[in-house]
Amino acid sequence: MFAQGEKPHLASPAARAASGADFSISHAGPWAACAALARARIGLDLEMGGDERVADWVLREAALKASGEGLRALREVQDLTLHEGILRRRGESWHVQRLEGFEGASACIVCSGAMPAVERHALALGELFLS
Repeated sequence: MFAQGEKPHLASPAARAASGADFSISHAGPWAACAALARARIGLDLEMGGDERVADWVLREAALKASGEGLRALREVQDLTLHEGILRRRGESWHVQRLEGFEGASACIVCSGAMPAVERHALALGELFLS
């Protein structure tokens, strides 16, 4: 459980402190996605549409998720500077990766550390609920 307006996190404070792990989830249309990373902050957004406006939105929302600010700070993310995969905001550098493979949708990951290779695993809905 987490407080309203707070970023979702691992339930155990000891687990959060020991691992430094962070995760982010998003869904749009028929798609659901989760990104997880040890020892860095991460944000993921996924939205239906592939035009420049949607691509810009997913970048902004992923950045807000990574920082933990959420959509309540949307008005404050007009000052983003993206150059060669690095986003600069409020004196911090964030690594950006656009994601492919979500037909009809745009997706983006933003993280506070150097991003390792992104592993993508597609699962059928039934596979998610196997016991």
